[in-house]
Amino acid sequence: MILKPAFNHRRVLAPSDWTELAQGEWLKQEVTEALTPWLSRVFGYHLLKIGSLSGQLDMSSAPIKHQVTVAPERGADLIADISRLPFQESCIDACVLTLSLNFHHNPHQLLREINRVTVPGGHIIIVGLNPVSPLGLVSLNPQLGHKYPFNGRFFAKSRVKDWLAVLGYKVIAEQKLVYSSLLLKPQHTKYLQRIMAYNLPGVGSFYCIMAKKLVRPLTPVKRRWAFKQKPLLNPVATMNKEIE
Repeated sequence: MILKPAFNHRRVLAPSDWTELAQGEWLKQEVTEALTPWLSRVFGYHLLKIGSLSGQLDMSSAPIKHQVTVAPERGADLIADISRLPFQESCIDACVLTLSLNFHHNPHQLLREINRVTVPGGHIIIVGLNPVSPLGLVSLNPQLGHKYPFNGRFFAKSRVKDWLAVLGYKVIAEQKLVYSSLLLKPQHTKYLQRIMAYNLPGVGSFYCIMAKKLVRPLTPVKRRWAFKQKPLLNPVATMNKEIE
């Protein structure tokens, strides 16, 4: 399978509200329930919500009470380009990205910017679209190319984990959810979703990743052993000393 490059010149506007997505209110509830136990493990002073979808999630369970939403659309606490955050380095304790990578033309730059503002030991939580899923299958239909979230860019969970590893993050939790194509209402597919979740847990249409930024040591590690070099003798200098 040939992977498409992460950078894409064609820009797709990110959804500004959960109601713009197919079965949006139900999706919002499912994502909130999945992230609630993770948020209780995040500590610090500042939590950054990237994108409007992240800002609309209920994160009251997080011990971090100062929460700021950054998005290019109106309604956010701070209107800014999410790939050029107006924050100093190492000042954010946790970041939440809900489909932000899937609707950004340069996800690598977005992750580098998140890494820049996150403190060592801080956390990043990512909600993404799984290409190997019922949702990924129906997204191949060109008739759905203008509807959310079918028009998003689907990155495999393993690929996103590789991006995080390059930046120095360790994945500490991951989960698949929403075993549906979103073409039908949830109440019509709840039994099918239970069967798929039990027998095919890897084909959830959405995945959640929680990673921790590793702290690098500040002091260099000394070598435990080294060869001792023998002194180099200069025969000419030795002879001169004997003549004197």
